[in-house]
Amino acid sequence: MTPIEKAKKYGIDEPGVNLLLCVGGWFNGFTFEVENRNVSIGRAYEPSLRQLTVDQGVWFDQSPNAHEAMVRSGLFKSDERNEDCYIAGRRCDWLPTQNCLTIIEDIFSESEGLYAPWATESHSGPPTFRDGVELMEHRKGVMATRRAVDPLERVTSLETYPQVDLPERPDLRIFGQPPGPMARVEVLSDHNNRDSWENKFTAWSAPKAGPTIWIFKNRRGMVQFWNHLVRHGIIQLDGGMFGGRATNWSPTRINDRLQRSREGTPDYSSHDIVWTIPGVIEADTVDVFEWLSKYNIIK
Repeated sequence: MTPIEKAKKYGIDEPGVNLLLCVGGWFNGFTFEVENRNVSIGRAYEPSLRQLTVDQGVWFDQSPNAHEAMVRSGLFKSDERNEDCYIAGRRCDWLPTQNCLTIIEDIFSESEGLYAPWATESHSGPPTFRDGVELMEHRKGVMATRRAVDPLERVTSLETYPQVDLPERPDLRIFGQPPGPMARVEVLSDHNNRDSWENKFTAWSAPKAGPTIWIFKNRRGMVQFWNHLVRHGIIQLDGGMFGGRATNWSPTRINDRLQRSREGTPDYSSHDIVWTIPGVIEADTVDVFEWLSKYNIIK
């Protein structure tokens, strides 16, 4: 069956299928030409759905109605349902829901050319290669971090969604010089699973566990994470919890406190650093190198 034939059971016609094809491609990290610029999920903020599709030749007169129909049916998030329509701090009117990604996976399951370049047969299958119930903001954080560290001279390879036989599996593993693991990356875009926070931090806090790079949705998410660990006695930090307005705490200030805590009385053994998804997207290679070298991830 063709994608158009498969989509009929979901009440989606051909214009909608064309839009979902581009949404699936964006989710998987493919490059699109938008207003004479090459953009992708890991290196740019989300364009409008029209901008994403018009240069691909799949935006037609029926496309606005198809877009609106998918918003109404719950395939794209909606303000009217009190859903978060922002990604990396920018509004996006075509954020796919979990149901949308499931439909994309189904209708394009027999299509070729939708595999992400980094994907292998060990992943779940075409075209989304989801990690559990991963949504687009989480994927954006993973792809942005991968894109940011890949050009660094001392990085030799990257493992995206590594298939390690451990319950605490990071989103990305970075290998480099000297030969061996350089760091793991964990993207936290959903701040509700406190048990997962605790389990992963504890598993990765041993002195020989190596550095962890924590990438957060925003500053508020960074503060919530560390304050939760301090409040529950999982970690001690120099100066205790982060007080005041969460948005006043920059990644640099949090990283500096983490570094002081590792070297001071609290004896904080994990080698962790933080950044936000927007920060990673906007950083150039020099910014990334200075960030990793300042906190001894690159030595």
